[in-house]
Amino acid sequence: MLSNPPGIEDIYPDRVVAWNRVTGAAREVFRLGNYKEIIIPVMEYTEVFARGLGDETDIVSKEMFTFEDRGGRSLTLRPEGTASVVRAYVANGEYNRLSSAKFFYCGPMFRAERPQKGRLRQFNQFGAEFFGSSDPYYDYEVIAMMHAISHRVGIGDFALLVNSIGCPAADCRGGYIERLRSYFIDHRDALCEDCKRRLDRNPLRILDCKQEGCSALKKGSPSIADHLCRACRDHHTRVKEHLDAASIAYTEDPFLVRGLDYYTRTTFEFVTGRLGGQNAFAAGGRYDSLVETFGGKPTPAVGFAAGIERMLLLAGETTDSNSALDVYLVHAGGESLGQALALARALRGAGISADLDPQGKSFKSQFKKADRESARFTVIIGDDEAAERSCTIKNMATGTQEKLSAGECPVRIRESLAGTEGRNGSD
Repeated sequence: MLSNPPGIEDIYPDRVVAWNRVTGAAREVFRLGNYKEIIIPVMEYTEVFARGLGDETDIVSKEMFTFEDRGGRSLTLRPEGTASVVRAYVANGEYNRLSSAKFFYCGPMFRAERPQKGRLRQFNQFGAEFFGSSDPYYDYEVIAMMHAISHRVGIGDFALLVNSIGCPAADCRGGYIERLRSYFIDHRDALCEDCKRRLDRNPLRILDCKQEGCSALKKGSPSIADHLCRACRDHHTRVKEHLDAASIAYTEDPFLVRGLDYYTRTTFEFVTGRLGGQNAFAAGGRYDSLVETFGGKPTPAVGFAAGIERMLLLAGETTDSNSALDVYLVHAGGESLGQALALARALRGAGISADLDPQGKSFKSQFKKADRESARFTVIIGDDEAAERSCTIKNMATGTQEKLSAGECPVRIRESLAGTEGRNGSD
């Protein structure tokens, strides 16, 4: 028997209900914020991610699924969405000539890492990206959208971590990196092998290391908060003022740098203690230089992404009465089958979900199938009903039955379904 590769899951119908609840909540929040959907390619030229994410990031150096096509060009399955959205934005003049643009996306990502709880090799994310303004309001807006989505799906036990990692200027992050390098040089022997390499190329990456020894050293390292230039400090203050005004609780984490090189100023994470080592289920920040890195005009931008599988673990499996089958048709075969097929077409045409088994099985077997499908109603067409061109409707919740003409059935079912939805809505 063939099985799926490690870290790659099938999403069966019972989980799709919860899945759609998460993605549906995201789509509604994005609609309220006037974000438009963009569908980005599953694979890009490798340079898109190497240039966008940074050669020294773990994603680029260790985790990408990269291969050559028949023409010898290097392609990579996308490990995240922002770089692809930026590439698409730069490539499309219709959008990058606008004063601002708002996008959201949803789909699979791929990383070659060790599978564990909340970490897969094929995983799914939704995210949003805003282009066109450095105003701190937009940093707040993307944070507030993720905050709203979390609550809509029932995730309330999380913490929002925020930080500013400043700008590349010498009197801001540039100066801080030199202080950081000096500090870690004094503790070089305690660093992991990866961080020893990062020390020369990008010591900021050491703050994102999860190795125990490096994490312990981080606590005594210089803080970026003490090195921000005036503009970055003011920007960070205004982001927090917007969060305070919206009563969105947060914790400042001066060592939150995120695992990607493109961030400037704001970084943030939504974290929880219920996911083990993978404690973040959404994260993002500002990336004011990335559009220019991809060959576009200087364009400030900010965005975030959330892991759908991680959110499902936190929100729990949910049931949705709207996913149940409306009608299962039970028939006696022969002429009654022909009438059942015609009635199924009429029900579906009226927007009522309907199913049946065309094989001539026993009524008992067909009723068992109706139970397995959690059908709200069964419509029975036996030999007597077939002769009369009628049917019997059975309410599976109450057991009550009603006989009427086949032509009346779709209307009566629709009325009954509307009454059930009304009662459920008033509970």
